Amino acid sequence: MKRIIYILTLAAAIVSCQKELPLEPAVSFFSASPEIREETAVFRLAFANITDSTERFFPVRIGGTAQNGTDYLLSGDRFVFGGENPVDSIVVTTLQLGTGRTLSLSIDVPEGYVAGKYTTSEYTLQDKIAFFSFAKGYQMLCDSLDITFQSFDNNGKAKALQTGTEIRLDINTEKTTAEEGVDFEFADSSRFFIESGKNGGILKIKSLNPHPSDEKDKIVLNLTFGEKYGAGETTELEISLLDTLWKHLDGSWEADSLVTDSLFMEKFWNNACTGMDMFPKFNERDWLTFDMEATTLTPSVRSEFKNYFSGKSNLRKGNHLSLDLGEGNSAELQGFWLDNTNRYFSSEQKSEDKESLIGIRFFPDNTDSLDLYIIDYVSKSFMPELEAEGKYAPEKPVAASPGQFLNLIFKRQ
Repeated sequence: MKRIIYILTLAAAIVSCQKELPLEPAVSFFSASPEIREETAVFRLAFANITDSTERFFPVRIGGTAQNGTDYLLSGDRFVFGGENPVDSIVVTTLQLGTGRTLSLSIDVPEGYVAGKYTTSEYTLQDKIAFFSFAKGYQMLCDSLDITFQSFDNNGKAKALQTGTEIRLDINTEKTTAEEGVDFEFADSSRFFIESGKNGGILKIKSLNPHPSDEKDKIVLNLTFGEKYGAGETTELEISLLDTLWKHLDGSWEADSLVTDSLFMEKFWNNACTGMDMFPKFNERDWLTFDMEATTLTPSVRSEFKNYFSGKSNLRKGNHLSLDLGEGNSAELQGFWLDNTNRYFSSEQKSEDKESLIGIRFFPDNTDSLDLYIIDYVSKSFMPELEAEGKYAPEKPVAASPGQFLNLIFKRQ
């Protein structure tokens, strides 16, 4: 029954442009383009009003920019009606996906036949079967980390694979400074088989060094796959190794005190600086939320610190810092880069450069108190004399000196 319906449908393609059913024998492609699958395409020819089963041949002309034998293979170069081995379809097998090249088949309608609606059928050879991408391009690793990757179609939508395939995580040795087997390891494997019907997977990586140095703290991984697949948005992942202590940074923190308030600054500068009415004030309703998996910092700030923390920032590891606190004291800090700050620390002016460095430490034996230093800004509001008199350093972090950095203490919530 399905075969009969299909034949009738094919015949409709032949007569669709005719006002009346033609009496002469007629031929036509089923449609203006073939039936396209992942790696093949099927051109079908419809016949009508042929009253006997005598064998007849209908050669095709090949056109387009694709090359036979290089970009594709044809199952044949002609259609056959009747006889012992009729051929009503030609199958194209794509050899190279994603070339953007085209292929067309045309029929020269022989004398005594009527041309149906489609004497040429054409298409662009298939794109890659799927495109693979990491979930993000940067992550930080304290003890262990799940690395997520997915398959997408060429429109960026998640795509389940019809056929399973293997994905590899290859270490980029030119960019990586950490050593596999010494500083890190893949928990199970660096290979993953994505099963048919699935659209991604997860591999775990573990830190082997609880206290990595700045010189050996970077891993760069490249996503590798078969030639039938393409590169998605992100196929390179950079991972920063962190001291295991920093797993405690994850979560929300409530402002507890402001060490360097306006009185502190007035005393330090001997009342030589102005604009102190715009200096940030302590507000116990100021919050910061660190998400170490998503590598983000989300502020919820009511005080003048909102003029610096502009909104949610991506978080990246910086180097270790030894900050001079004055009077012979120093603080050993871990630097973190934020990409959504207002370096002008002003409600009226916004800095074009939004990337700033902050420094953080935990107090000894206490991971529920966070000591945070804002060390990278050029104020356009309070203490304008610092800029006018060239007090800021020429390179980031520019405000990492006594009388410039701002020091807040937070407590865990």
